[in-house]
Amino acid sequence: MKQLFEDENAKVNPMGDDTKYSRAIKIPQYEPSKNKPVLAEVYDTKKYNKLIAMINKSNVSDAEKTFLKLAATRHIVFNYAKIADYYAHASKEMQELMEKSALVIIDIDDAIANGYVKLSAKMSQLVEEAKAVNVESDGEE
Repeated sequence: MKQLFEDENAKVNPMGDDTKYSRAIKIPQYEPSKNKPVLAEVYDTKKYNKLIAMINKSNVSDAEKTFLKLAATRHIVFNYAKIADYYAHASKEMQELMEKSALVIIDIDDAIANGYVKLSAKMSQLVEEAKAVNVESDGEE
């Protein structure tokens, strides 16, 4: 019967034997391009434009058209790498507006202040546990 229970003092690896995923928390560092992209390069509106044309030709009510046009904006594709490059070369005012729109997130404090990141006690606990596991595993041979 003792084999059914684990030793209470044994270290528990929350990931079990799964080593496929890393617990390391690494934040990529962005390096801006020396070239400022043309604004038209940072987004693609092909599908959006097709939907708008269909909506305009439709016989649905004006209220329905307004709703469908707002919904169609989700089909605009943004190239965030080019947006980041554009941001690096933009005016201070443009940068601030891009930050408010979450086109770029400069740091965690800005993300929290603008309401794009909500931290909970559980998430903080998980991050701390991940750091502890990384420290422990670095010391093992």
